[in-house]
Amino acid sequence: MFDRIVLLLVLAGCAGCVTHDEVPPGESFCPGSSHPNPNVILCEAFEDAGVQRRWAIGGHHGTWPTSDFALCTDGHFGFRDRCAAWSNWLSFDRAWGFYGYDARRTFQPSAAFYVRWYQQISNPFVWGTLEDKSVMLHDAAETIVAYVGTDRNQLPVEPNSGPGKPFVANYQDVDVQETGWQYTRVNRFQNVGHTMTLEPGKWYLFEWYVKLNTPGKADGETRLWIDDASVPIASQTLRLEYTDMRWLKRSDAGKRFELLRLTVYHQRCDIGGDRCPPNGPAIIPQSQRWDQIVISRAHIGPMADSDVTLSTSR
Repeated sequence: MFDRIVLLLVLAGCAGCVTHDEVPPGESFCPGSSHPNPNVILCEAFEDAGVQRRWAIGGHHGTWPTSDFALCTDGHFGFRDRCAAWSNWLSFDRAWGFYGYDARRTFQPSAAFYVRWYQQISNPFVWGTLEDKSVMLHDAAETIVAYVGTDRNQLPVEPNSGPGKPFVANYQDVDVQETGWQYTRVNRFQNVGHTMTLEPGKWYLFEWYVKLNTPGKADGETRLWIDDASVPIASQTLRLEYTDMRWLKRSDAGKRFELLRLTVYHQRCDIGGDRCPPNGPAIIPQSQRWDQIVISRAHIGPMADSDVTLSTSR
């Protein structure tokens, strides 16, 4: 089933993906800025005309013009700035889900790295009966995948799941012979006692840490910090932490995450009553936005208009 979901998301592969050495404008620590930090791999603020060159953008079989992937509506579409990328409204995929834009950009791979971004959920937003994908990572050939979703509903079995509750998914962490057919650990939910539920209409700060494992062994790591960005962030709040991740199966030796992907995959309309077309609309007028993306080998934190420290010593 996991392979089918990935295939449903692929529009045109990564043909035309740009390389990580094209430098967009960004914060002062970004490449090409006033005080570049050697740990920073990628910055994207969506503020310049180069977005179309840096990203390979799918418009859902021509449903949406790719030129509208980044908007600057009314001069404040982004987080504290003019522009942001967005999903556009979500269109039926002819199976069981909905998505809008599907955009990819490559970055220099690293064995351990952080991804920081600001994200807004439109108001109103009806959460997917199963989940809503959001920020995804692949290798260059898209044979491995992991992502942060804005919600997944496995209630009542998983109490930290449900509408608006972000999680991390890792499609390599499946039941295979090399793990003794252990219970699947694909979906990892908030587990440190500070469960966040996202509210439509708000901007949030996300920061995601990924440390690759020894191929075939459950010794990789992931952490996820999420905070309400509509108020000052005095310290980031850790929501999720696992140290037994299998990002790479034994057969994945040599692979690295090096492709960043933005797409809201809203699913599934066939659960809890069939709302898939023709029983429901083919386009759902709701969206999500992304802005101020940074990938770095060191912790990043909020935008530098305040002094911020992590809420843990990690």
